[in-house]
Amino acid sequence: MRGTTLWFAAEEGQLTPPPSGLSVSLPTMSRSPNALPLIAVADYACIVLALAWAGVWSWSDSSLALHHVTAEAIRAVLYAAVWLLVTSRLGTYRVRADRAVRHSIARGLEAWAITWGFGGFLDVAILGHSGYGIWQSILAGAVLMTGLRVVLGTTSRTAFGVIPRAVLVGSCAASRALSTSEDVESTMRVVGFVPFPGEDPSALLHLRNLGTIEELEQILARNQVDVALLCPSEHAVTREIHRVIDTCDAAGLGVHYFPQFLDLRNLRVSLRWLAGRAGITMASLPQQTPALAAKRLLDIVGATTAILLLAPVMVACAITVKLGSRGPILFRQKRCGQNGRVFQCLKFRTMVADAEEQKERLLELNVQDGPAFKIPHDPRVTRFGRFMRKFSLDELPQFFNVLAGDMSLVGPRPPVPSEVAHYAWWHRRRISVKPGLTCVWQVWGRNRVPFKRWVEMDLYYIDNWSLWMDVKLLLHTFRAVLRGTGM
Repeated sequence: MRGTTLWFAAEEGQLTPPPSGLSVSLPTMSRSPNALPLIAVADYACIVLALAWAGVWSWSDSSLALHHVTAEAIRAVLYAAVWLLVTSRLGTYRVRADRAVRHSIARGLEAWAITWGFGGFLDVAILGHSGYGIWQSILAGAVLMTGLRVVLGTTSRTAFGVIPRAVLVGSCAASRALSTSEDVESTMRVVGFVPFPGEDPSALLHLRNLGTIEELEQILARNQVDVALLCPSEHAVTREIHRVIDTCDAAGLGVHYFPQFLDLRNLRVSLRWLAGRAGITMASLPQQTPALAAKRLLDIVGATTAILLLAPVMVACAITVKLGSRGPILFRQKRCGQNGRVFQCLKFRTMVADAEEQKERLLELNVQDGPAFKIPHDPRVTRFGRFMRKFSLDELPQFFNVLAGDMSLVGPRPPVPSEVAHYAWWHRRRISVKPGLTCVWQVWGRNRVPFKRWVEMDLYYIDNWSLWMDVKLLLHTFRAVLRGTGM
């Protein structure tokens, strides 16, 4: 296709609720290309107002001096350059406020936080401390940018231009759901549909049948179409789909493509360019690189702080383990990390030295269904070991695993390789992320739920992960530990 651009209608890297999929947009699609620079200018105006309100540009008689004017000009250019760099890197303007207000606000606030942090650092390092209110600037910028996106999201498109006329290509249950969705009805006018050969036109009785694929050129010209919504059924062949895209491309019309194979439940979808070709990446793991970097930073800071604060407790546990029974202080066990990578998981030893050798004869006492192994009142556990398990003190050395990068503060608990060997295939998704010290199961499940429910809780965490969820789970973990429900 000549000059074709690829983009997502909702937030890049995520699949919106069905019907959803990849949106292929050709250059002349409506008026959105002209709107992005205007939004960028409006955002920068919000930044200038926020910094001014916080006292960055406080004029006085001395401010009229040349070096003061130069410094303020440099400061203005500095924040503009950082904002453009950050928004370009994060793809802030790929999410339009009039289509996805919540995602647009999230992207804008993320870009503002990084801009203020990086730009503020350069401001102080290069120009010196300006004496402005930090929190005032952050709050004012967040409020102004949020308000701007709310206004853009709630303003009718007719206030800026004509509502685009669309033709729906494809006739199936997915195309019917697409045509009746609030997003489509609020942003464009669907004038009719064109079924692919072999599709049932009765699936779209609420729309006018405009003709066949062979008549597509005449249909597009006769109805003054601005954009085509391509949502084929499984009966449509690739050749016909390419024909539709090429026909629209030749006329300079935009195409939003919603293929059936992207009607996915758990996978997130994003674009990837390799060898000059556009490909579709489908993964259940989050693709938000800044957020994942922040998660790793949280792990390092949290584990380091915990080790420093809990050092006396760990020393006391080590002494008690050594004096309480024969054997090493630490129990090193092979566990499966992300995607099955084996690492040495550290714990304070809570059992007798030959506990692993005794496991075979105790299998019949296992109360946990599935491949997991749990025994109430395990005879191998030492007296102080039972106390450490009750309050999860035996897991404190795993903070060093977190620092080493084998584990995270929050994530599914790492299983032993023998358990993973008996996993059903869908169970393996719980080891597709880095394991953690705590997760949903540790907080709300512990030893009271069956293995299947345990896995479902871990998958819920994976599918709905966010930094805020990590923070909430860490806070709830303190409550669970103090209740002493460990086993």
